[in-house]
Amino acid sequence: MLHQTIFAIAYEGDELSNKDSRIKNNLISSLVYQVVLISLSFLLPRLYLENFGSEVNGVLSTIKQIFVYMVLLEAGVGLATTQALYKRIGERDFKSANEVLSATNSYYIKTGIIYLAIVLVIAALYAYVIPTSIDSHVVFLIIILTALPALFSYFVQAKYRILMEVDGRKYVINNSETILQLASNIGKILVLLLTDSLILIQLTYCIMSIIQLAFLYFYAKRRYTWLDLNAKPDFEAISQKNSVLVHQLSGMVFNNTDVILISLLCDFKAVSIYAIYNIFFSQVQNFITSIVSSFTFALGQMFHTDREKFDRLFSMYETFYIMTTCIIYTLMAVFLLPLIQIYTRGINDAEYSNVFLVLLFVLMNLISNSKIPANSIIEYSGDFEKTRSYAIWEMVINITVSIAAIMYMGICGAIVGTIAALLYRGIVTIFYSNTKILRRNQMCTYKILISNGAVFAVIMAIFFVDTFSNVSFLKLLLNGIVHSLWIVPLYLLVNFIFNKSAFKTLFELYRRNKKA
Repeated sequence: MLHQTIFAIAYEGDELSNKDSRIKNNLISSLVYQVVLISLSFLLPRLYLENFGSEVNGVLSTIKQIFVYMVLLEAGVGLATTQALYKRIGERDFKSANEVLSATNSYYIKTGIIYLAIVLVIAALYAYVIPTSIDSHVVFLIIILTALPALFSYFVQAKYRILMEVDGRKYVINNSETILQLASNIGKILVLLLTDSLILIQLTYCIMSIIQLAFLYFYAKRRYTWLDLNAKPDFEAISQKNSVLVHQLSGMVFNNTDVILISLLCDFKAVSIYAIYNIFFSQVQNFITSIVSSFTFALGQMFHTDREKFDRLFSMYETFYIMTTCIIYTLMAVFLLPLIQIYTRGINDAEYSNVFLVLLFVLMNLISNSKIPANSIIEYSGDFEKTRSYAIWEMVINITVSIAAIMYMGICGAIVGTIAALLYRGIVTIFYSNTKILRRNQMCTYKILISNGAVFAVIMAIFFVDTFSNVSFLKLLLNGIVHSLWIVPLYLLVNFIFNKSAFKTLFELYRRNKKA
């Protein structure tokens, strides 16, 4: 229903039918991909814990997070290119689009060379300097194999992926990712069960990833026959890439610093505990993000082509996004701890049941999601340079508070530092997006946050994160279904009372779409 309102308000005639199809395909492919990803993501960590123990799982999780940081090398130009292409693709100005992509391609080639050099340094450092229980040569090869797909992407494929996302063809990427996850994870499991070879496990994923990237490259070459990377590069169009990089760096610090700091200030078993909790929360957040990204290309284009329609649609989107994420994380707060206890049953080399850690993860994700709609306004408008200081201060707060808190609280301290940074960033982002870009009172956003926050507080007063601790999976499932039947309607009722305009807009657009 939500996606119908988006294309109903935004497009007409043949263009409506075209983008209607892409949004539907994006939504369906996102759902399928996330179901597959979530199903497989929980299997391998459990097998790692059973076969290698918590320390090895912690080492592998740390290596994975390091390479998430490495994405920063292209993050600035990636988002700057996306923002520059929204208007050009929306207006079908292919000449200008070619100039932007030509500049992006030039940057990616230079970045690929830098990436290769950094990978070699990191591989040598983690293999031969930082002590682990894994053989040094094995660690070195694992890092190299992990890096190869990204290296291929920098030199060959990345700019095509950006173009496909801006053009609303995320479903092609999602479908290829679904096949990649199925094939690579099945391959990893077979290797793990047959040989216990960490090198072969990573080699399997490396080969499958390069095949998937090659497919996207050839698809884009065939689809966008107008594309000419030899066009005169328009470096001015992506001139904000450095300011964008600061924003992306801030987001990366929020998402990944915890693991790095825990590995340095605690130990790899502590990393394993954090990683197991993070699997549940990251998969849920990835699911939410993938659904939203199915139609953000339409919002991004609409921001530049019809602001009146965009403003109406955004107000509705903001309400339903915040409400939905609050529902999801409320249910996680109540029912996640017993699920983790079931998942880690029989693993005794680390303590995985932590009530306080669950609550902190929930609060962190609630605060993070509260600013996402407002942050998207900054991305659409391209005001990266004007808000760069916000990102810098967020990073400073996150790292300094996290280090101090980890010293006294261990794993939980890392999340406390992230929450402190998120509170600052959320306040300034909501203020800037509402007052400087949307030209409206920031209480429009805070009314949504306060009403949903009140519902969360009431439910937490009734339950706590350990209410259903140590129950069987069947009993947990039944309780989850029963209590969802009143928790979800309660959120809907409160939002209908305090944010009625969003529901009114939704119903009006739905009726208009039905008549059309």
